[in-house]
Amino acid sequence: MDPQATTSFIPKKPLVGESRRGSTFGLLMLACILIFIMSLVAAGATFIYEQYLNSAITSKSKSLTAYQNAFDKGVIQDLVRTDSLINQSKTLLATHVAPSAIFDLLSSQTLEKVQFSKFEYSVGDSGVAVIHLDGSADSFSTIALQSDQFGASKVLKDTIFSNINISAETGRVTFSISAGVDPSLTLFSRTVVQTSSVPDDASSSTQI
Repeated sequence: MDPQATTSFIPKKPLVGESRRGSTFGLLMLACILIFIMSLVAAGATFIYEQYLNSAITSKSKSLTAYQNAFDKGVIQDLVRTDSLINQSKTLLATHVAPSAIFDLLSSQTLEKVQFSKFEYSVGDSGVAVIHLDGSADSFSTIALQSDQFGASKVLKDTIFSNINISAETGRVTFSISAGVDPSLTLFSRTVVQTSSVPDDASSSTQI
């Protein structure tokens, strides 16, 4: 054996580092492929769902058109016009004023020995109706009772008796009244339902 020849078992380059780098590269490659495949699947699913929605919309539109064509357009327009007229009529009836209900109220609330000779009805800017009355009674006590009667009314507001005097011609006690009227009393819709006197006040009427 040649004494000059030497044998070395130490590797010139590290083999472990190359193995690790190759393994890491393979994992990254696999991850990229998986992400790419998932992207393709998601894009395909989105495309298919979009096509399904478009098909469903088209089908619904055709069905709606078929239903519309099944009805006579002239009949539909007549029904819409009739419905509009009915709604307008309801609005008019709900807001229409019928002052005649005030006479029913006065008839049920006026005492037998009280007479009215003048009646005025007006509506202020606020929409509140006001009545003005001139009348006469046989005595001051009758006027006091009439004042209590009107004061107990649920539809007469701020009732004021004024100009109380004794007439030289008749000997009766004359007076004037002003009072606000609850808007609900003069509504035409209420008048239709209640053609008689107002129950709340009629039941409390006092006769002398």
